[in-house]
Order: sequence, then structure tokens, then C-alpha cells
Amino acid sequence: MTTMNQVRVKLMGMFKEKSPAGGLLELAGDATVTTALERLQIPPQSVQLVTLNGQLVRDLNRPLAAGDELTILPPVGGG
Repeated sequence: MTTMNQVRVKLMGMFKEKSPAGGLLELAGDATVTTALERLQIPPQSVQLVTLNGQLVRDLNRPLAAGDELTILPPVGGG
């Protein structure tokens, strides 16, 4: 039996519309940041910045644990 973890997700900017109900995403126990992006239907190449529990994440293969807080920001346009 696969264990499931709930991860709190904060999506910013244009990603907000993809927010899960209640801001919680249920993932398999072996899920990574990439797994979460796939479930949210957010292509990794469209992400500017990811933080996990307030710390910058550079490795999208980083595993997630129950209770983690994942924040995902899109590129910021301007001009």
C-alpha cells in the first residue's frame, strides 16, 4: 500500500487558477517537486521560482514530505 502525503501548495500569479481545493495536494509518499508540478498541470519550464518550507529549491527532484509547504511562482513580466 502506498502512503499518501498532504502538501500545502501556494500558487502565485497566473498559476493561482490551478490551486487545489483548500490549498492541499495529496501525493504519493515518494513524490517530488516535479510530481507536484505534473499533478497541478504546470510545466516545470514555465516556473520561475519554487520554495519548499520557505527555502529556495533548485532541484525539482527533491522529495516532498507530509506537511511541507510548496510555493510556486511564474516568471514576472514587465516593461
